[in-house]
Amino acid sequence: MRSFRKRFRDYLGRVIVEIQVGLGPCGELRYPESNGTWKFPGIGEFQCYDKYMRASLEAASEAIGKHDWGKAGPHDSGHYKQFPKETGFFQRDGAWKYRTPSTDSSSWSGTWELKDSWNPLAYRTRSHAAELTAGYFNTRYQDGYLPIAQMFSKHGLVFIFTCMEMKDGEQPEYANCSPEGLARQVKMATKTAQVELAVENVLERYDAGGYAQALE
Repeated sequence: MRSFRKRFRDYLGRVIVEIQVGLGPCGELRYPESNGTWKFPGIGEFQCYDKYMRASLEAASEAIGKHDWGKAGPHDSGHYKQFPKETGFFQRDGAWKYRTPSTDSSSWSGTWELKDSWNPLAYRTRSHAAELTAGYFNTRYQDGYLPIAQMFSKHGLVFIFTCMEMKDGEQPEYANCSPEGLARQVKMATKTAQVELAVENVLERYDAGGYAQALE
């Protein structure tokens, strides 16, 4: 970013008034949790095991005295296309309830934007498995979006969120999806953190209903 600022300093604040920073897959702030074999509405898999992630996991586990947790991810968290109830880790009273160690502005006149991931899959379940595999510690007992919104607010960023065009009624009942529930949670988090919220669609839509839902 320093190189970018130096190269385009004459345009910042006049021609370039907004920068959107990509932070992961699809430009979103998340870890990769699916591959070419994934199918809707699978929960995905934990698949970030590079040296930095392993070091972070080990440090978080050591901090709470759970040394074994830092060696690898859960062995019973399922596969890309499974439902939460089909796994040992993500089922209703699975290990997700306790085995989740956590660790707890711009120099020019413009706006920085960071894109947060949409993942309403399995949102109506207790474990929120599809969010956990993507790196969001958001469960029935833990708000995973407020800390992100607070961090964005602290640094003067804009919180970009997708899936705002989707309705719960458009999702199959067996998938336990709730794009509207997720949207409400994110709206509340950004309101509480006093951070600007920008929205976009995740699917290619041209109908009036999708547009009206996004505006709402």
